[in-house]
Amino acid sequence: MRGFTVEHAVELPCDAATAWEMLVRAGRARAWWGRMEGDITHVAQEVAVSTGASSVYHVWIEAMVPEHVLEFTSAYLGVSPVTRVRFDVLGAGPVRLRVTETLESTDPATLYQARRLWQHRLARLVAALPAAPAVAPGAGAGGGYAPGDAPPVGDISVCCTLDRPGWRPLHRAVLRDWLPLSGPAWPPRWFYVIDSEGPRPFPIIRWRVHFDDLIALGIEAVRGCPPTEAEVAVTATPAALELRVRHTGWSALDLDAETREVLRDRFLATWQHTLQRAAHV
Repeated sequence: MRGFTVEHAVELPCDAATAWEMLVRAGRARAWWGRMEGDITHVAQEVAVSTGASSVYHVWIEAMVPEHVLEFTSAYLGVSPVTRVRFDVLGAGPVRLRVTETLESTDPATLYQARRLWQHRLARLVAALPAAPAVAPGAGAGGGYAPGDAPPVGDISVCCTLDRPGWRPLHRAVLRDWLPLSGPAWPPRWFYVIDSEGPRPFPIIRWRVHFDDLIALGIEAVRGCPPTEAEVAVTATPAALELRVRHTGWSALDLDAETREVLRDRFLATWQHTLQRAAHV
């Protein structure tokens, strides 16, 4: 298929046979990818892979060269645009595992998210390798580790230097000029994430200001879960300002690992864009 390709690769401290098992055996794929309804055994096979409570991919196997190549087409929920995914197992051991995904979309945010998803998945695969249990050929989806057992999702930490000594970016009069906030009164009621799905409001549960050098927000990233905590701080020097954001609390969200990672990445992209705006207001 024609389209736009994203690629990611990792070094695996194992031989090609072990790497292949991690791809095609349901009990092992569960540790890093999702709950596969059965082992991948032949071309023209259809397999469902559940990566979360309501996140399912339908996979159609297009090509297999055992211990070398696995290629399939995939559709989210079985209805979204089809993408083509190829795994190449390179070398005899240690091996290099390379994944490429071809998408129809040209949207930069969609391509970024596809690349980040594979980065997260392959990081989980590497982490699962030492403890991956032996699974007999033909074993079902039982055993192994769920993606939700992955290491905690890291905090967001971004900063930028503003060549504007004396400016007060956290002052109430200018805050909305660069920070994505809204609400009928003060303090603001909503924080916005803007991506390929458009602007999405997230409730601000807590709001705290320390003069003009720090703002702390409790943001309800997932309804019913503890709010995540974001701090926006400014440090002044005679020549410049440093604007820094730290956003924590992602591991406490009651989500499967993949959904949590995607949500965290979208907030990260929003904070990066927000600091760019602050530098040009």
